[in-house]
Amino acid sequence: MQNSPNATELLRRGQAAARVGRREEARDYLRRAVELDPERVQAWLDLAGVEEDPDKKRLCFETVLSLDPQNEEAALGLEMLGYDAVRAPFQTTAEDELETVIAEASRRLERAVGPPPPDEVPLDDGVFYCANHPNVETVLRCNRCGKPICTRCAVQTPVGYRCRECVGQQQSIFYSGGTLGYVIGGALALVLSAVASYLMILIGAWFFALILGPAAGIGVAEAVRFAVRRRRSRRLWAVVAVAMVIGALPALLPALVSLWRLITLGLFLVLAVSAASARLR
Repeated sequence: MQNSPNATELLRRGQAAARVGRREEARDYLRRAVELDPERVQAWLDLAGVEEDPDKKRLCFETVLSLDPQNEEAALGLEMLGYDAVRAPFQTTAEDELETVIAEASRRLERAVGPPPPDEVPLDDGVFYCANHPNVETVLRCNRCGKPICTRCAVQTPVGYRCRECVGQQQSIFYSGGTLGYVIGGALALVLSAVASYLMILIGAWFFALILGPAAGIGVAEAVRFAVRRRRSRRLWAVVAVAMVIGALPALLPALVSLWRLITLGLFLVLAVSAASARLR
């Protein structure tokens, strides 16, 4: 059987529209697909999944069975609609039971469509409304929970756009440190910075600051990480940076006697704080 390229494209678009709940548009695509290629079994099955009228669903399933008598999905669909595989109707006890069966059949058939293929291109005209701003149209969806989001709500991550709720959930898992971590990290950085700054004043050579500054900053950062058991906190780097500056203040008194000592301490402190902050981010 030769497959028409136009029918294939219509089938693809119909499946994509069905996945995002645009059933009327999906019906239009799939009806056109079966008109172009009446022997396309998958198109008839997908059309049955989006048809609202039970008789039209039945016609789709019967067509599938005429093309593929062993198709279990079509046989199941007929059975759930109240027909057996040879299309003999049975009587239901109540109208509400029939509606329940039809609804369950629709859900099962829609789930049977499965996730979109990796190479599927979204519909060009797919427009949704932001979940947080109902009046704002958007074509973006959170790639984690699937919620429609506008550009104000979207957060660009290394793996694509996500909503702020999903980003917050991921960060809450990543940042497991608490208030105690800030206290321990700040106190330790203050003491170590005071000792390192005083030793730098004793050395007094500015070129040593170029070497010892980054090394001291990395040493402080690693000591803090060890003290807080390597638990990450969102602002720990800022607390450590402030503590290092405060810890270096006592060393300013002996540094004031010489301009070069003051420059050496300033250079050392800038390099140390920068290295510690980068290490803890």
